[in-house]
Amino acid sequence: MDSLTHIAFGACTGELLLGKRLGKKALVYGAIAANIPDIDIIAGFFEPADKALVLHRGLTHSIFFAIVIGLCLAWLARKLYPGIAYKVLAFFFCFELLMHDLIDTCTSYGTGLLEPFSQHRFSIHLLYVVDPLLTIGLLAAAVYLVFGLKRRRLCAISGLAISGFYLCIACICKAYVDTRVKSSFTTPAPFTCLLWYSVLKTDSGYYTGYYSVFDKKPIDYSYYPQNNFLLKTPQPYLKMFADGYYTLSQANNITYFNVIRFGQIQGWQSKNAPFVLSYPLKTAEDENMVIQKGRLKGWNKASVRQYLERIAGR
Repeated sequence: MDSLTHIAFGACTGELLLGKRLGKKALVYGAIAANIPDIDIIAGFFEPADKALVLHRGLTHSIFFAIVIGLCLAWLARKLYPGIAYKVLAFFFCFELLMHDLIDTCTSYGTGLLEPFSQHRFSIHLLYVVDPLLTIGLLAAAVYLVFGLKRRRLCAISGLAISGFYLCIACICKAYVDTRVKSSFTTPAPFTCLLWYSVLKTDSGYYTGYYSVFDKKPIDYSYYPQNNFLLKTPQPYLKMFADGYYTLSQANNITYFNVIRFGQIQGWQSKNAPFVLSYPLKTAEDENMVIQKGRLKGWNKASVRQYLERIAGR
């Protein structure tokens, strides 16, 4: 998930776990601890782009890392606050780190919960990486906790409850869509849990399409051949990152490795829309931020209106 969601969540849980002992400092410690796993983005500045994709949400997002670093942070915090039991601080920091990992597992990126013992990536495809309806309750509560003085615990609980309620709605929507479409997996479209991107894997390629919880007609799939013959050199990092869901295409004499788990650029509007993550295998420029390319490409008032209409099943 985005950093703002992690910050707001960390602040709210910080208030509940340590607010009585540390006051508003608990918000700060919670927000910082909840974002520590994302230090792996630094790798993007030093490693090749394909390797950086795999390193992100790898070891620093593992249960092993959460426990080891959580215990170390608790030891340091104990030096600053000797009046707080070590086990209380250990639970606080381990909890914040682990919850970051579990929240990230809800998105389509994939999280290495078992690293360094296993490179398997976990993803339940429940949330888009940025979902305002998930964040709004947490953010409102966090802002109040910064400035408010009364009923702070109730405020923190309310913020978490609102987000928890939205998670329940997302689960219900996903379960409903999964019963309506034939797919290998479904993952939410941008900013909502009402429209879902569906992928159906075959031996030679993939069918992709979008389905709204309000749709009354069957999903309209588009087919994309995998085109493995275009892959001239091994791509271990990209293949690991794609987890078997990729196609290869060519344009302007450049071969592109398309990771299809992340959806298509406004694919709900047009069939055969390009994929969000389309990695050029030969290019003169570094592509460290390739995963972000196209996520908001072409958005304007007209496309937003069309998007809302598509969500409504039209």
